[in-house]
Amino acid sequence: MGRKISYNRQQVLSAMAQIFVKLGYEGTSLDDLVKASGLLRGSLYSAFGSKRGMFIEALKDCLMQKTNSTLKLDLILVGLLELAPKDVTVRHLIAGWCQNLPQSEVTNLLGQRLLHRAGIKS
Repeated sequence: MGRKISYNRQQVLSAMAQIFVKLGYEGTSLDDLVKASGLLRGSLYSAFGSKRGMFIEALKDCLMQKTNSTLKLDLILVGLLELAPKDVTVRHLIAGWCQNLPQSEVTNLLGQRLLHRAGIKS
């Protein structure tokens, strides 16, 4: 009989978000997520179901934060560029965030982050 593993969900979600931002969704392996979270592979699957589930939960957690942190904006960019075109859930989550801000602010926030990530000073 396995023992229950206790962990800080917030810390795990933050660690996963950081890895997705650093490596991109497609570039992130389950081993990367295991290493970043400190959890066993089975524990991650049990808690989140799949790599997609891990990304969605990390995205939801970031979107719930009141401030538009660098991590939040960068994770939104990963979602927009890699998942939203083909994943309705990710698209709807990000669209919901966009609808809560003036369009000009969304454009400015994401545009500035995109340029910064590309190493372009504006």
